[in-house]
Amino acid sequence: MKKILYILDTFETGGAEKSLLDIAMHNHEVVSVFVTLYQGNQLAETAQKAGIKVIALNRKEKYAFGKIAQLLLPIVREEQPDIIHATLFRADIVARKLKKYFSIPLVSSLVNNSYVAERYQKLSFIGKLKLNYIQQLDAKTAKKVDFFVSNSQTIKDSNAKALRLDLDKIKVIYRGRELSKFTSITSQQIEETKNILGISSTTFVLLNVSRLLDRKGQLDLLKAINEVRKTNLSLKLLIAGEGFYRSVLEQYIQENDLSAHVTLLGNREDVPVLLQLADAFVFPSHYEGLPGALIEAMMAKKTIICSDIPENKECVSDKEALIFQKGNVAQLVQMIESVIHHPNAYNDLGENAKKVAIEKFSIEKVVAQYNSFYSSIVNTSQP
Repeated sequence: MKKILYILDTFETGGAEKSLLDIAMHNHEVVSVFVTLYQGNQLAETAQKAGIKVIALNRKEKYAFGKIAQLLLPIVREEQPDIIHATLFRADIVARKLKKYFSIPLVSSLVNNSYVAERYQKLSFIGKLKLNYIQQLDAKTAKKVDFFVSNSQTIKDSNAKALRLDLDKIKVIYRGRELSKFTSITSQQIEETKNILGISSTTFVLLNVSRLLDRKGQLDLLKAINEVRKTNLSLKLLIAGEGFYRSVLEQYIQENDLSAHVTLLGNREDVPVLLQLADAFVFPSHYEGLPGALIEAMMAKKTIICSDIPENKECVSDKEALIFQKGNVAQLVQMIESVIHHPNAYNDLGENAKKVAIEKFSIEKVVAQYNSFYSSIVNTSQP
């Protein structure tokens, strides 16, 4: 049985971390071992309960790539993995430093649109210099990687250009989700959660699930809610997630007296329940990786309103979602109001979204694709 050594920055509840853990928990054809480098191990307990070994270095340094690579040497020698699979920038750089010590095939995940023009445009001059340095370091060390797995075609194309990668070395495998998590929610769970959140039976509930970041478009969503609530008093927006942008969102909520209509929930373990109690799911991101939260809303058969970025449109078309122009708050307002006043008119979109999700993103299919990918790597590397 093959052994995969996953190296991650942390084991927090980000999309990349959760997706890899889901794959490992459903994959019975390989032995999965996770090594986390820096402080933050929220998902470690879940992994260990599933019988997955987690080695947490819990380093306080922000980078220290060479030093941490040295700490990994005895771990790699003891575990003797068939493949090392690194995910996220810091883990990538550390894993690439290990290459001179081992002939073990190295896989790197491409999960973010890290070097898009919009990101550069929003940075200060110093910020641009720092991001450019990171991009050049990423590109230079990427030559040490044997294979890449990208979570979408959009991310493959973007990173291949930004990092000067050989397209033939990149395999696209979507993020997977377990359908039963989103279809086995009871009415009792829904009502209990509504009571805790103070949501009445007449309230129209919108849900956004995402880290609180500028690029997630949540400020656009708050601006839209500020307009919609003027004629729809029984309206509630729930935002599940945490991040550096919280203070900006809190300030806007306070300045516009939106506290009765918007609740920042922080990180949540009950997203499937939140999806079932919500009347619609809104995802206004400016750029993404492959959006796992959007896939979960599809699994839950929700009416979806999302921005027209390529990453979202790789998941849904206008047959599965209402799609508005990125950053166009007026258009977002129109779509929210339309769903509020004609909710049943969009039921087919939710039905279609669920069918597409099962076909493209079911965890069983994704795990099978990963195993095929891993087998091809091991077979290629054998003499």
